[in-house]
Amino acid sequence: MASFLEKGQSLFLSPYSFWKINKTSFSRLAERRRKLKLQAKEMDVYLQSKSYVDTVLVPLIPIDFGEDLKLTASMSEYTTALTEELERQFKGRVILTPSFTYLKKDGVAAVYETLLRWNEHINDNEVKHLFVLTSDRDWLQYEKEIGAHCIWIPALPLEHIDESHKYTLIHEQVQQLLPIFVEKWSV
Repeated sequence: MASFLEKGQSLFLSPYSFWKINKTSFSRLAERRRKLKLQAKEMDVYLQSKSYVDTVLVPLIPIDFGEDLKLTASMSEYTTALTEELERQFKGRVILTPSFTYLKKDGVAAVYETLLRWNEHINDNEVKHLFVLTSDRDWLQYEKEIGAHCIWIPALPLEHIDESHKYTLIHEQVQQLLPIFVEKWSV
């Protein structure tokens, strides 16, 4: 380890900045970032800049307490990390909603109507774009019907990745997703 770092510290480069991690987990790092989430204190910012915020981002997360518990937990962790980083990248244009969670065993068809109502409500309130991000491939068949931009990303298991590398992995994945958002906005 480099001599200018104290014991227990590490340093890695990002194309945009240097991040110094001092035994700070990935989740705590993400918590510190200011986000325009669907929280009361953030809605003053939203109401003042409503004409610029034209996109809602919804993480679609399946849950299963049976044999797929570990798989759905991995899907949840990955999807949540990606949507939080996307929201951070597009702060001032995107509102990140709480996760849209559903039972995996019931399937997408069981909750499809609820997501349709979400989209109708969002459109009624002058938000131009609804993006849903999920690791559940079953949502792709409903993209046109729900009227949302559906982005499917296969979940990467983050459980065995060193904390300092998780952020790098998520950041690189988000960099690949940015052009998808820009393309959909320009249509």
